[in-house]
Amino acid sequence: MPALLPLLVLSLASCGEKTAPVEAAADPLPDWANAVIGDMDRSADPCQDFYRYACGGWMDRTELPADKPSWTRSFSVIADQNREFLHQLLERAAAEPDAKDADWARMGHFYGACMDVDAIEKAGLTDLQPELDRISALADARDLWPLVGELGMIGADVLFTGEVEGDFLDPQLTILHLGPGGLGLPDRDYYLKDDPASKQLLADYEKHVAAILTLAGDAPEAAAASASAIVAFETKLAETHPPREELRDPSKTYHRLDRAGLEEQVPSVDWGAWLAAQGIPDVTTINVYSPEATKGMAELVRSTDLDVLKAYLRWHLLSAFAPQLGQAFFDEDHAFYGVKVYGQQEPEPRWKRCVRATSRAMGEVLGRYFVEEKFGGDSKERALAMVEDIEQAFGEGLEQLDWMDEATRKVALEKRDALGNKIGYPDKWRDYSGLEVTADDHVANVLAARRHEARWWLDQVGKPHDPTIWYMTPQMVNAYYHPLFNEMVFPAGILQPPFFAASQPGTLNYGAMGSVMGHELSHGFDDSGRQFDPHGRMVQWWSDEAVKNFEERAACVERQFDGFEAQPGLHVNGKLTLGEDIADLGGVRTAYRAWKKRYPDEAGVAGLTADQLFFVAYAQAWCTVSAPEYEKMLVTSDPHAPARFRVIGPLSNLDEFHEAFSCPVGTPMHPENTCEVW
Repeated sequence: MPALLPLLVLSLASCGEKTAPVEAAADPLPDWANAVIGDMDRSADPCQDFYRYACGGWMDRTELPADKPSWTRSFSVIADQNREFLHQLLERAAAEPDAKDADWARMGHFYGACMDVDAIEKAGLTDLQPELDRISALADARDLWPLVGELGMIGADVLFTGEVEGDFLDPQLTILHLGPGGLGLPDRDYYLKDDPASKQLLADYEKHVAAILTLAGDAPEAAAASASAIVAFETKLAETHPPREELRDPSKTYHRLDRAGLEEQVPSVDWGAWLAAQGIPDVTTINVYSPEATKGMAELVRSTDLDVLKAYLRWHLLSAFAPQLGQAFFDEDHAFYGVKVYGQQEPEPRWKRCVRATSRAMGEVLGRYFVEEKFGGDSKERALAMVEDIEQAFGEGLEQLDWMDEATRKVALEKRDALGNKIGYPDKWRDYSGLEVTADDHVANVLAARRHEARWWLDQVGKPHDPTIWYMTPQMVNAYYHPLFNEMVFPAGILQPPFFAASQPGTLNYGAMGSVMGHELSHGFDDSGRQFDPHGRMVQWWSDEAVKNFEERAACVERQFDGFEAQPGLHVNGKLTLGEDIADLGGVRTAYRAWKKRYPDEAGVAGLTADQLFFVAYAQAWCTVSAPEYEKMLVTSDPHAPARFRVIGPLSNLDEFHEAFSCPVGTPMHPENTCEVW
């Protein structure tokens, strides 16, 4: 990211002792040390801007790839390495689809069809024509709802969203959840803000909608008129949506209804027809995240001309498939979303897009091959041992909290003890035998894959939770904590260098991957996760005094991040990012405790003490360059703060960091008022 400093950087005074300059060593440094030192800017003052100190060398020589909106030293590099492995795998499968089993052939055919641009051009809109014809044939608004259900099955989420998840009070029961949706831009604020940049982007969006409709065969004048009506409709729909930060509080998004209750609250929607179109006509239990938004959506539909609704549905169907269609559709989609919304100047090479499409279509098929090659030996055991260290350190931190009463602490420790851990890959692989693909029709394959995925999830509704389910594929460079099942999941994709490697010292493994593990664990105790008990039920297990003390500490973190300015006039939304900020703070503190206990005598390198190296390793996991458009999108709609604030914010609150770099009180990395939660 651009090396902008937050508003709290007010003083240029020295922060006391700096680390010693690098001197010629008698013995050459190991490769990992050369990489760490080479990516730093040791001329920067670590107490003024630690992000610059840890990442400056990397940022100075790293240009944002033209085909990426953002690039990190860790996540992006690992993802590229993982993708290249999958690329070679899929090229072999496409060339020899009969060499192995049915899954091998399935992924080879899917990837091969995606790469066949001539066949895609020749097919045009043929595969989408049945749905386009159904939209055109709508003669009555009452016939709208089964079509809305069918469009949702193929990835064109219109009007609202449906999600399959556990019940908040009975997490072992899988139910359907309804939420706000149906917008073509990333967030309601893109429609409702009135600054010049937002107005210009909305105008560009309208031109983009018209361009896609024109490519689909509309006369330019008719396409422009439809686009204007669509944007006006979506703006009204955006007005019904609550601010994104309000949807983060599970206590405010749980409104469980039976079928009769939903039909009584929102009678103008034919819920039976919508559910039947998705193959779940007998569903009786539904949670509505925002009843006001659902009612507002239904009233808007009831008062909108049918021709506008048909244009809206047609646009969203075409938009959902534009990246998969011929070159003209792809180019127009990229010119708006890629360039203007995300700041990605050039499209990715086709093979990368086809690897991603295949992984989305049958992620656990590719995942099986990935873990065989990339996650062997004792990797799983080593990662699990680190997780256990993190859990132990978090528990020791709980014991030391002076703001938590004993009764609440007891249950908190029980929740820690009840944590489930999934490492690397699932114990039971998904079955894709019902997914039929061909070797020569990409859009048909995408349609089949999206329907297959939707049916698989919808088939869980009304059933007990399946504990073998993973919500990420093994090759993903990510991790998650699930509050309803009180489990942490670390795919094999992220358990790779520089996050995690047997050849790296504990400082690097715990500073990077250990902080990720601590981050996910801390999610169980952030402002949202803390509302769920050891069994994943949304119940109040805290004392009133503990709640009050927690909220005071969380408010400190929220204020701190509100003060960070990502771009001139664009501040981080501390309420939106609060859960992630608490998790970052708890994660690095917990990882530090775990590392100190496991490696009490670990040495530093090249003038860095072991403690300094630990914090540099944490920061370097977040070294990032981003397009300003992408950063704006993140600040507007993403619950994670921009990368540099995920370094500056947490570390500026840690006494261990202040001591490691001798940062006096009052300097930017050691403010007078620090925040502490876990």
